[in-house]
Formats: sequence, structure tokens, C-alpha cells
Amino acid sequence: MNHNSQVEKSLAALLKPESIAIAGASADRGKIGSLPLQFLKKHSFSGRVYPINPNAEEIEGWKCYSSVSDVPDPIDLLVIAVSASRIPDILNDCREGQVKSALILSSGFAETGKAGAERQQQLLALAGAKGIRFVGPNSVGVVNLWSAVVPAISQVFDQTGLKPGPVAFVTQSGALGTAITAIAHEEGIGIGYFVSTGNEADLDFSDFCQFFIDDPAVTIISGYVEGIRDGAKFKQTARRAIAAGKPIVLMKVGKTDVGHDAVRSHTGALAGSDEIYEAVFKENGVVRAESIEELMDVLKIFSCYPAHSAGPGRSGRKAAVFSHSGGAGVLMADQCVKEGLELPSPSTDLREKLGQRLPSYASLQNPVDMTANVVFLPDVMCGSAYDAVRSGEYDAVMLCVNLIWRQGDALAEQLLAERRQTDGMLGVVWIAGPKEPIRKLNRQGVPVFSDPVRCVKAVAAKLKWEQSRARILETVPAELHVEAGTASKAVPDGFAAQEALLRKYGIPLAPAQLARNWEEAKEAAGRLAYPIALKLIAPGLLHKSDIGGVAVGIASEAELRQAYERLTAIQLNGIQAEGILVQQMIEDGTELFAGVKRDPVFGPVTVLGLGGIYVEILKESLIRPSPISEKQAMEMIRSARFYPLLDGARGRQKCDVPALARLLSRLSVLSVAEPVQSIDLNPIMMLPDSAIVVDYKFMFDSGRGE
Repeated sequence: MNHNSQVEKSLAALLKPESIAIAGASADRGKIGSLPLQFLKKHSFSGRVYPINPNAEEIEGWKCYSSVSDVPDPIDLLVIAVSASRIPDILNDCREGQVKSALILSSGFAETGKAGAERQQQLLALAGAKGIRFVGPNSVGVVNLWSAVVPAISQVFDQTGLKPGPVAFVTQSGALGTAITAIAHEEGIGIGYFVSTGNEADLDFSDFCQFFIDDPAVTIISGYVEGIRDGAKFKQTARRAIAAGKPIVLMKVGKTDVGHDAVRSHTGALAGSDEIYEAVFKENGVVRAESIEELMDVLKIFSCYPAHSAGPGRSGRKAAVFSHSGGAGVLMADQCVKEGLELPSPSTDLREKLGQRLPSYASLQNPVDMTANVVFLPDVMCGSAYDAVRSGEYDAVMLCVNLIWRQGDALAEQLLAERRQTDGMLGVVWIAGPKEPIRKLNRQGVPVFSDPVRCVKAVAAKLKWEQSRARILETVPAELHVEAGTASKAVPDGFAAQEALLRKYGIPLAPAQLARNWEEAKEAAGRLAYPIALKLIAPGLLHKSDIGGVAVGIASEAELRQAYERLTAIQLNGIQAEGILVQQMIEDGTELFAGVKRDPVFGPVTVLGLGGIYVEILKESLIRPSPISEKQAMEMIRSARFYPLLDGARGRQKCDVPALARLLSRLSVLSVAEPVQSIDLNPIMMLPDSAIVVDYKFMFDSGRGE
């Protein structure tokens, strides 16, 4: 059995158990060990339940056992609700192969500090020796409402009215995750599975997502994430979800965690940890929600339209807005433009249909102002919006209504009747509307939002995911193009080795020569031709200009001698300079910055931004996980706000963008194949016929710059 099949079997036992044992089961309803039993009983779990308590004969009507080993049958799921110090005894008591999976509710492990982290490692080793895969410790439970599996300790599961639905929710915060689950229930969003991963000592966030990709009851995977443990596994999981047509919708917190070297590296400053998460999410089709409110909105639209996709010949961005309030229509139209959606006018055929329903003075542009006269005509409002849905001219239609208290029930029934006839996407904004009709619509497949902007953002998120999915499925993965055995075995130490490494991967460098004495400098300047630049080269010298270690625009041998003597006189606090770099001046180009960084979670990423003095002022950066193909690099460049500067805007010279794309692709390949922590190329001079690197800086895992 391979590793993945072992994990799959353990997760099946964990999430779809037929038998559950609870170590630490208690008849005291105020104790944690009592709650899983209460919830299993309340939700009418039909499988076998084995409370483990040597001091009781039965709890909640189930026979008690003195120890796990006393249970005569195999156990799919062992729930552990005892103190951390007692867990080793519980695990040691398990017979070989008796327990298939475990849920550890107990706290007192890595979340408490060094001693707790050591206990967690011992727990992992002991469970591994017994062949038990587990979730936790410090979990609040796992729930499968489809099968009434509710071994949890959160009071949200004290309710029996929770209806399962297509969402699987995986959370790294138990308390916040259960609160989100409660809100989702109120919003009519069906969470069929709930998993609190706790400390993720064993099974992690991606393991559960992988399982849900293969579960036909799940169409949306959602979660709350503080950090991903295994970046490669997460990316693989996200790609599998995209292929399966199942969106992953996440709240990711912790935006300000920037690595230690960020202040010493342009790449680090521009590609902080959250920027890299954002790039990985975008590259792999993960939808990110910035708040609980936004998470609910996105889940609502995905739940109601799980299989919706743009039709043939459509851009995937065409939207129509209908309202009986001109102001609300304009508000939604503004947000549509902000989200990158198109608002084309209805075709002649559609205008004719709308004209037959609406007053003659209604505006049939887009947004469509149906006028206040339709307020008491639910069939006209719904029919008009659904005429647009059925026309096939739009990827999404939005209907905005205000109040409609007297006709609320009729409007809801009309919307539901129309919804049953088509899967086309309609988002409804009902401002200050009656609660019960709105609740009914949400629960029966018509998503309702209380705010126009929220509706547009949710619809846009859905349409963007569909576009992202199409792009990802069509993208051919970048190839490394590295000959076997040619990658370096150690970091390139010193100027010559670093220059050779860049040239090996085809990175175009400005013509230059490292001079170790005056005669070599003079000879190099004569060969390269004036004007030239001089740069002091020394180990650990990150910013040469800060100590006056650069001289530019040298036009004669006399100026060369003067600059050479000044640079060689600079004191480096005991560091031995490697020499003076004599470099041909590259002038009159647009300056860019590019770099690579090895993220501890997701591995190498490639970064692009404006260079020179602008790199730290404007801080616009584009980030893609490495490696990237030349085609992907071109897409990356063209998405930049500064792209017009490269394309001849305002009479500027057009730059060789394909050359930049080749450079970025080759740099990205280097970052994957070679043992470097980060490389800064700054500036890259963009010219009409080339892209040339003028200066660069390497950084290694130790933090030592070269």
C-alpha cells in the first residue's frame, strides 16, 4: 500500500466511521469527554459507539469499557479527550491494528511552547508506531453531517437543524471555524463536513482537501488558514481541485509576516510571505476571501451555481444589472467596472423582449432601470432579469430590489419558479428585505445579498475563478531545460562563480571584466570603450553605492585612474576586496528589477518590478511560482501597470519585451535548479533590441550576501 492510499483509508475511517470509541468519555455534561457522546446521540449516529471509562457502566445509553483494548471490535475512529500526559497510555493500550484513525481533542502540545512541542513529537512517533493517523492535537472535532458523525466539542453542533450541503470546511482555528459554520448555517450555506485540524502534528490541511476532492457530496472546499505546512502538497492539491471543477475558497490570515532578510534584499522586500501566498493562490486557482462576510458571499454564489461556466464565444466577464432604482444600478455598475466585468448593452432581440414587459420609459441600456412602477409587479421584475439570463448574452445577471415588503413572498416564489427552469447565474440584491423570503431563497438555490457591492464582488469572484480554471487547464507546465548533472552542488561563492552561473543559464549581462590591479583596469576600459563604470566588488557588500563604491560615466583614462584610486582606497572593515569591476555603460534604457526568492513553504518564486530608484518607492511587484515558461513570463509582464512604459507609451522607445520574457524564464529555471536563496537583478536595462542585466546580488541560506 502506498502512502497516499494509507492516508485515504485513514481519512475514510476518520470522516465516515462505522465505529467510534471515546477515551475520556464522561457522564458529567460539563466535561469535554461528554460532548462527543451528547452530539452523537442528539444527531442519531447509527454506528457503534464505545465510551471508554473504567468508572462507569454506561453513558448516554452506551455500554462503557475500561480501556481501548477491552473493546472487542475494530475501531474506525478513536476520539481522545484526556489530559496530554495520559495519551501515551491510551495509545500503548491499543491492540495492533485495532484503531484505524484518531481525533485528539486534548491540548497542551506545541501550542504551549518547547516542552509541549517535544510532547507532540513523542505523540507523533507513538501513533506512527501503532499505525494510527490522527487529526490534532488541540482540535475541536471532525463532523460529517451526511452520516451524523459529530465527535466534536463546539456548541454549534448542539443544534439538530444543521442541514448538510456541498461545502467541506477545513479550519486551523477551532473557535473561529465553528463560528463561521454557525454563520454559514444562518445564511443557508450547507456545510456537510467540518474539520478542525488543530496543531496538524500528523494529518494536515491539504490531506483533508485531497480527500474532499474525491468525495461526490462535496462541490466546494473552503477553509480558514494561518499557514500551509507543505507548499508542494498544497499546490498539487489545488491543481487536482481545479481539474475536478471544485473551487477552493480560503480565508488566509497573517499578512505581515515578512522574512528576516527582506530588509536586505529587494526580492525579499517585494515578495513577503503574504505576497507569495497570493501568487500561489492565483497561479493555482484558489479563491481568497478577505473577511468572514466575503467568505459567506463567495460560498453562497458557488453553492448555488457549482457547475456554471462561460458559454462558447463568451469572455466570461459579461454581466447585466437590473434594478428599479437608478441609483442602485449605477452603484452596481461602478463596482462591475472596478472588478473588471463588462456591461454590454442588450442585443436588439433582448431589447424587444424587455420592451414587451417594461414601461416604455424604462432604460434598456446596461444597467437596466426598470423604474419604480415595477415594485408591485414581481413577475415583471423576475421575468425581465431571467430574459437576460436565458438570452445567453451574459455570463451573470444581477437583480437589485429595495424593500418589497408587501410583495416579498410573491417575489420569492417567482424567483424560485424561474430558477427551476435554468442554471444560468442570477445574483439577487435585496436591500432591507423581509427575512423569511430571503432565507427561503438562499436555502433553495437563489443567492441573495443585502448589499449591491457584495453581490457584484461575489459574482465577479465566481466568474474570475471560471476564467482562472480555463487558463490553468490550458497551461502547459514550464520545463526546466537543465541538462542532467549540470546543476551546481554548492552555492556559487565569489564574483567569478556567480557571473558564470548567470551566464550558464543564459542571463544577458552587461559586458564587463573584473580587474585586480591598475593595469588590468586600464586594459579592460580600452577594450570595452569609454564611457565605462567602475564597481567595487567584495564579499558581503550588498549596496555598493551606499559606501561610494560605484563610479559612472568615466570618459577618459585620467578619469579612470582617479576613480580607480578612490574605489581601492575604501575601507571594508577587514574584508578583502575581490577587485574592481570595469563595466560598459548601458544608457538610455528603461530600468526594471527582477529576482528570485526561495520561500520556505512554497519554494522558488520569480519577481518583476520597476528598477533603479523606483524598486523600493513604487513597490509594484509581480510574483509567479518558479519555473515559468516564456509565454507565462509574457503574460506576467503584460499584466504590470508599468507595461505601457515598455510598449512605447507617450512617445517612449519600445523595448524588447520578448527578451525580458526569455530572461525571466531562464532566471526562474535557475532558481529551481540551483541552491540559491535569492538573486536580485537590478537594474535590468530595457532597450529596443535587448534586455541587459547591469548589476546583481546573490543571497544564500545563511543570510550572507555576495
